Amino acid sequence: MSSRRILAFSASALFAALASCGDPAPEQSTSSTSPTPAKTPKGEALPSEMVAAVAAGKSSTAISVHFALASSPTVATPLPVQIAIVPHEPFSTVRVHFESHDGLTMPEGENFGPVNDVPPEKPLSHQLMLLPAKEGMFMVTATVDTLSEEGNVVRIFSIPVVVGPAQAAATPAPK
Repeated sequence: MSSRRILAFSASALFAALASCGDPAPEQSTSSTSPTPAKTPKGEALPSEMVAAVAAGKSSTAISVHFALASSPTVATPLPVQIAIVPHEPFSTVRVHFESHDGLTMPEGENFGPVNDVPPEKPLSHQLMLLPAKEGMFMVTATVDTLSEEGNVVRIFSIPVVVGPAQAAATPAPK
């Protein structure tokens, strides 16, 4: 198989997977006539601009990581990133280590915690400061270390950051 066909197939598979991310769950037929109780929000609500980080596996059932970028990422412009760590069960201890990769530096916010006696559904706030060095798509990895009755569990989350070109300096209007 030629490399063009492999590339085209890979791109098609990626687009299909991404397109299905926002699809609603299929409706399930209910055989009972009992009404479904209204959903009540658990714990504190997150700001609407926050989105979920990508969990490796089914990690987000016990704890989830959400983020919001303060602005569009551009080269050489500091980028504040608001983080919310949301435990969905009680933990004795929660700590998080954030790691940036090639093209991003993290001057602030590399470590969070440890926080002890963490109740469920109460978001823990944190802020990162990223400094993009070049254009492209980059990942910030969040390694979440939890301690509970089940023992010590490490979960991995990814935060995608797409960096655009540096903003051109505004030129003064001719007189």
